[in-house]
Amino acid sequence: MRARSTLRPERLAHLGGLVVMGVALLFLFGAVGSVVAVVVAMLCVGIVAGGRGGVRAVRERAWTRPRTWLSWGAAGVSAGAAGSAVAYVTGVLSGGLDVGEACVHGHGVRYDASYRAAHAEEFDRWFPLRSKCNEDFDLVPAWVNPAVVFFVLLGAAGVLCLVVAVVAAVRRRSRA
Repeated sequence: MRARSTLRPERLAHLGGLVVMGVALLFLFGAVGSVVAVVVAMLCVGIVAGGRGGVRAVRERAWTRPRTWLSWGAAGVSAGAAGSAVAYVTGVLSGGLDVGEACVHGHGVRYDASYRAAHAEEFDRWFPLRSKCNEDFDLVPAWVNPAVVFFVLLGAAGVLCLVVAVVAAVRRRSRA
């Protein structure tokens, strides 16, 4: 059994550093920027910690432990949320504020206003993402829609791993 850890000065210094960084984020980016930075940091911690825990569990051949499934679930949900958000935002912002200008000046292709007007409802859908200049050229990169699907499925697999972790923990407690 582990001995109870005492409060050491380096832990206080670490917590103090986190507080100072939080205050600096608040002053630099405002409240919304600070929230975004904290969410991104939490997703990164989930990916790294979950991935390391999952790899360690595989090396130890500990497939049935709830902690193994919890690690995989944390990594899957974090990576799925971060990846799908990045891919989706990339697709949504691919046309910029002025699609005509992005087509002509950004990509050197013809902008067809009548085509966009005829297919306006296609460009307002949540998925699949499209922002076409004309019938032949789409501003949304070809990798965006498959990446969104992949990362959503990865997040769903992470949720499934979390469910397995809960079931494994309940079974383990009922046996004891």
